[in-house]
Order: sequence, then C-alpha cells, then structure tokens
Amino acid sequence: MVGYGECFFAPGLTAVVRELKPLVVGGDSFDIRRLLHNLRTAGFMASPHGGVLHHAMAAIEAALWDIVDKRLSVPVYKLWGGAYRRRLRLYADCHAGEGLASLNSINAPRVPWWLGAGDTDAVPLEVHPRYHGGRSAEAIEVDIGAYTKRAGEAVEEGYTAVKFDLDIPNSYARDDYNRMLSPQELELLVEVVAAVREAVGPTIDVAVDCHWNFSAESAIAAGRALAPHNLMWLEDPVPPGSDEAFRRVVRESATPVATGEHHYLATQFAHLLEAGLLIVAPDLQKTGLIEGRRIAELAELYTASVAPHNIASALGTLQAAHLSATVPNFTVLEHHRLDVPFWEEVVTGREAPVIQDGHITLEDKPGFGVDLDEEVAYRHRKRDEPFFDAAPA
Repeated sequence: MVGYGECFFAPGLTAVVRELKPLVVGGDSFDIRRLLHNLRTAGFMASPHGGVLHHAMAAIEAALWDIVDKRLSVPVYKLWGGAYRRRLRLYADCHAGEGLASLNSINAPRVPWWLGAGDTDAVPLEVHPRYHGGRSAEAIEVDIGAYTKRAGEAVEEGYTAVKFDLDIPNSYARDDYNRMLSPQELELLVEVVAAVREAVGPTIDVAVDCHWNFSAESAIAAGRALAPHNLMWLEDPVPPGSDEAFRRVVRESATPVATGEHHYLATQFAHLLEAGLLIVAPDLQKTGLIEGRRIAELAELYTASVAPHNIASALGTLQAAHLSATVPNFTVLEHHRLDVPFWEEVVTGREAPVIQDGHITLEDKPGFGVDLDEEVAYRHRKRDEPFFDAAPA
C-alpha cells in the first residue's frame, strides 16, 4: 500500500525527510496524530514555530492520510466528515503577466536541467531585481498589455478569478529596501489594475499580491487607491510578524487583505484574526492538513473565509482540494498550472483532467484519488538529490 504527499520546498528539505524517516517506518498509518507528535517533538528545538521541519511533516502527514483512506477504500474528504462541495473554484496566479520562474530551494530563479541547462540546474548570473527583494529597475518598462493578455487567457480557460503581482520592478521605485511606494509607482500600479479590471469585466474576481514588500503606509495608500476596482484582496502587504503594521493595514485599507502563507500554526492565525483579517491563506503544504483544518475552523469562528495558498503540483493541489471541500468557509484555491507543461502528467488514476473550466471536481476514489507517476517525477527531478531510495543520478 503506497500513499503520496507533497510539501513546500525549502533548503535542506530532503535531508530533513530522511532524518525523520526512522520515526515513521514501522508505525501504524492510522496513528497519524501520534506519529506527527513524535516528529514535532524530535525537531522542536530547531523548528518550534514553523520552517523546514513543518514542510517535511506536511508531506509525511498527507502520505499517511492517503494510505489510510486507501486501506478503508474511501476518499479523504469523506473520512473528514464529507464535502460541502465537490466542485471547487480555482484562481489562476498570473504573476506579472508572464510565467513564474523555476526557483531553487533558496528562491533564486534557475533554468531546470530538463529545459536544456545541462547536467545540473543553472542559476542565472543576472538575478532579476524582484528575487532579491527590490523593485527599482531603471531599464524595465512595465508591459501592461502582458497583464491584460494573461488575464484574458485565464478567463477564456474558464477561470472566474485571477491574481497578479503588484510588487513589480519598475523605473519609478526609489529604493530596493525601504518598502516605500513613490507617488509615480503607486499611479503605475493603479493603472495596471485598472487595465486588468477593464479587460476581464466586473464579474471576474481580481486579486493582487505584494509579497510582503510594502510598508504599512504604502500598503494603506495602495489599498485606498485600488478600492474603486473592487479587488478580491490585497495579499501579503507587510512582512509576517509585523503585527501592529498589519493591524493598521487591515483597519485603514479600503481593500480586503489576505495573508497566511508564511504562518504555520492556528495560534499564529489567531493573532491575525484578532487583528481583523477576513481572508486567511494558509499553505497546506506547510501547515499540514490537520493544522490546516484547525486554522479553517478557527477562521470560521470569525466568519473569515479560507483561500489556501498553493503552488503545488497536481498531487498537492488535490490534497488541498480535499481539505477545502470539507470546510464551509472555503472560497477559492490558488494554482499555477498555467506555467508548468507537465503539471497534469505527474499524477495518474483520474478519469477526468484535474482542472476543467477553472475548477477541480473531486472523484469518488480512495485516498486523494491519484497516484504519483514516478517516471514523470523522476524525469523532472533535481539531478543531485536522491529520488526516494535511489541514489543521486
């Protein structure tokens, strides 16, 4: 019996998985909570509040749920009490009108070897400004047409919600580090959003992502300036942990705020909800599914909605979909299929494509309803890492 799980990337992640292996092998797959407790205790001194240990645990936990439900011959969502919905809405993350770069474990853009980089993944010598936290770029002219074209393509595929990056390199940004928007930069961002809104019309939801790059003052100014365009949310406006700044943005921005992908525990989300957060966006490949459900249930007490962050493959996306189906306050799930040519190919076992018309429909099959196509995964692996028990190749 084989179960599969997926987690968010991190430096040293595969080594952590191997370190945890002795605490899992030989256990009973039904003892998920006890096994997770043992894993958490083992790494507590190094990673009590989040980080790479929690990433590894999230994948192990998902694989255990997959095994348990296959043993019981039921879908995961049914074991969790059944579904409020089996057809789940997705939003297409369209970035800055172009595809998401392939990133290595330290979030630097790379050229994967299977795209012609040679025997190992190549990290470009000239790193784009956005990947070292900066926005100032004198030679970069923002192509608003790329935004509207990308939005139109997503809508044509059936998506009713899209998201774009707002922290884009541009010639109006004055400094890479002080998080302040210049008046001209803010005017440019409003122009971008206005163009997207006009292109998709009033019935399509539009969200924007700041990637924690703004000060409270600039985030509030952006939220107010963008209010006429009826955004679904302004995501991650200030750095995680800036609690008072976050309170100010939630209180003073005229645009709804979403955050949560860098938070791991329900206790951390409690602080956000107490600050007035109305849209929680946990990454279930970081929190794990049990903790993710606790976060969703906590959010429900505040009448806050859940819109999970998700850059996973089809495997991890289906894991997130099974949990999302079982909570009443789910609203929309992120995904990045538009940028990955083999996204659908990494899983087998479904009767229909994973995504159709901007939605996922859960099938009535045991576990998460799919298996990993290990041949496809192996073909696209990172060359210098072991593949399951196989040595690096």
